[in-house]
Amino acid sequence: MATVKKYNLAGVSTNVELGKQGSYLTGNASAIGFYTSGDALQKIAIANATAASHAVTKAQLDATSSDLVQHITVDVEHDSGAVNFANIGAGTRIISVTVDVPVAWTSGGSGDYIEVGDTNNASRFMRSGDMDVTATGQYHSQYQYEYTSPGQLRYNVVNGASSDGDATISVLVASDSVTVTDYGSIQNAQNSNSDLGNIA
Repeated sequence: MATVKKYNLAGVSTNVELGKQGSYLTGNASAIGFYTSGDALQKIAIANATAASHAVTKAQLDATSSDLVQHITVDVEHDSGAVNFANIGAGTRIISVTVDVPVAWTSGGSGDYIEVGDTNNASRFMRSGDMDVTATGQYHSQYQYEYTSPGQLRYNVVNGASSDGDATISVLVASDSVTVTDYGSIQNAQNSNSDLGNIA
């Protein structure tokens, strides 16, 4: 069959079929769609983006999201004890840990404190001497640690003389695999800890 070329076309239909009964393109003033012959959305193969205005491939998207920065927030009481609160995967990096004491603990003393670490080192990020539950404040640890194997984050609330008190533990994590295991009152903690200070 001869190939016929016609120039100076004013335009084409809003639906353009690619081959006989093949996939088709359709569009309007605000969007363009690619569909199969059965009217289902069609996958499109494109090159990797090289400019800010380009669409990215799935491979590029997966690469950028492999290390997501996540924020884990947990409320604890003066007598919460030791709890594993998150499972972490190999390659996880702890960026910072903050313990927020909104109100000084009742009858608290040097024997009352919070440690934050993991099952191998209970005070890896926050030690007993790093904070003071008898004073309102936010206590930060900028110590960063990357895990080479899966593990569990853990807090330990040591109750000495205090009869009442609470705190919020906030952990900034870079990882593609974090599972919170202590849900407790996490929703309340997210709403109550609006100021995370300079943990950026």
